[in-house]
Amino acid sequence: MRGFIEELRYRNVFRVAIAYIIASWLIAQAADLAADAFDAPDWVMKMLIVVLLIGLPIALFLAWAYELTPDGVVKAKDLPEDMPKDPRSKSQLNRATLIALVVAVAWLGWDKLQRPAAEPIPETTAEVAAETTAKVATKSIAVLPFVNMSSDEEQSWFSDGLTEEILNALSRTPDLLVAARTSSFKYKGSNEDIPTIAGELGVAHILEGSVRSAKNRLRVTAQLIRASDGFHLWSQTYDRQPEDVIAIQEDIAIEIATALETAMDPEALASMVSSGTSSVPAYNAYLEGLASDSSSLSTGDAYSFLTARDAYKRAIELDPEFSFAYWELAKFWEVQLRTTNIVAGIVELPREETLEEFKDAIEKAIRFERDPINQTRVRVLRVKQNLQTSEALRLNTEYLAERPNDQVAQSYQLRLLADLGAIDELRATIEEFEQRDGYDLLVNNDSITATMLTGDKEFVRRFAQDALRRMPDRPFLQYQSHRSLLFAGDIDGASVLIPAIEASDMPEDTRDIILLRQACAEGKLAEARRVFDKFIAKHSDDLSMAYISHRIMGLDDEAHAMLVPLDENREFDALFDFVSYHYFDARKYPNLVELLKAQGVEPREPLEMPYRCKT
Repeated sequence: MRGFIEELRYRNVFRVAIAYIIASWLIAQAADLAADAFDAPDWVMKMLIVVLLIGLPIALFLAWAYELTPDGVVKAKDLPEDMPKDPRSKSQLNRATLIALVVAVAWLGWDKLQRPAAEPIPETTAEVAAETTAKVATKSIAVLPFVNMSSDEEQSWFSDGLTEEILNALSRTPDLLVAARTSSFKYKGSNEDIPTIAGELGVAHILEGSVRSAKNRLRVTAQLIRASDGFHLWSQTYDRQPEDVIAIQEDIAIEIATALETAMDPEALASMVSSGTSSVPAYNAYLEGLASDSSSLSTGDAYSFLTARDAYKRAIELDPEFSFAYWELAKFWEVQLRTTNIVAGIVELPREETLEEFKDAIEKAIRFERDPINQTRVRVLRVKQNLQTSEALRLNTEYLAERPNDQVAQSYQLRLLADLGAIDELRATIEEFEQRDGYDLLVNNDSITATMLTGDKEFVRRFAQDALRRMPDRPFLQYQSHRSLLFAGDIDGASVLIPAIEASDMPEDTRDIILLRQACAEGKLAEARRVFDKFIAKHSDDLSMAYISHRIMGLDDEAHAMLVPLDENREFDALFDFVSYHYFDARKYPNLVELLKAQGVEPREPLEMPYRCKT
């Protein structure tokens, strides 16, 4: 008489269980892939799993109750106990289990190749990585662009936007050093290994992941990797419905902040990662706007900012209290109000209407923002637009003490110091932000412009060249560097940048004016006059470009006359943008001088424009 366990083994119940489990797993994986491809509703997979679970006890019962014999399948209880076992049942089950196991292993290998994972680290690379990360902050991270695994390439904005929002959430952690989005997105589609990327960005950790978005399914994978040895500190796969995307983003940020042992209590963490909305459609529109903004900065296509603006507007329509969307919209309108900004003027609205759009967005961003620290950030922009520069600097300094990784606030700090003529503090701040990250495009653009206020040509040249080495293919950066290299006397170095700028998607007037600068710097007066006449014929309605081109040509009196009406009519919001230009002489505008002195600012001595035409 056989015991119960021996009887189970004799009747092949264990073999049937193993074969069934492996086969069920394979069926579920194949069905999951098909569900993604055909956008099947979630209930299809749930029903399949239920059926497979129900099938297991049925299969085990059949294995117990029936036996394969030379005469066919018969009830086990009808067989004599001493009847020999048909060898076919054992061998067939073994064969089926082996085949299923081979297929399962092959499937796992294929799936592994489809997901982003840490590259194998050669021994020598690991040694280099260990040496590099030893020199960087332990609590530092770069968030690489999440890979778009969706069948629709048009959905790449979703993975890019989700990446940027995770990055934004982490950057709110004061004691965590977060690499700028420009540096992170530099590695989109890159095959560089993790230690190399971490070494180039000066961080100790890398967060990477992937997004697969279908109509009724969302799969997000994320993994936190320690660069020194490739060890995965944390990893997670989220198989959720699309409406869970906000919770996924918040959970990832909290898990990373916790894994890196940042000095944040649970309540502060929750506040840090809050997206500002519970509406998934609004959040998706917001992510689309972030992705468009990032794309514009990379390509130089100013009109892509309009796509971002429209996305933020959709987000607000879907959630009228979405403070982050109002904040992004306010920043867009503030740029349109800046006389000297490269992308100002892409919206054909009267200045008064543009100002109303800004005021509406900034007031609602403040009203609906629940986090007092974020409120300070928004108030900086409102005060700055009201030309209360000293107060704006005070608020922004206060905000940066809480959120030192916020690159927008860093950019504002540079501009405010430049407007106030605080040259020594400005230089120290440039160097501090460069050392802290050095890859944010906006911060580098403002830093390059600000370096010229120091009058130190070697400092100007060094910073521009270093910035170009860090980000060699950014049109906006190339444009700013071209001017600063000419200021520093590196005429040949500036000329090398011209082909890339001309081939970019930057605005036409921006591409044209570099030719005028270069011609004057090289002393080609006839060529400069030809370029100038053509430039004025096309861009005379742009006050900023008209003023700059006349200054480059050495026509200072004509340039000065263009701005006099602004001073006489006290249109300071348009005139004030010129204050940070190293060659602008505020002392020629008495009402502007009065405004500056009211804020404790003594107008500075203007610096020479070394690359101007010498007539």
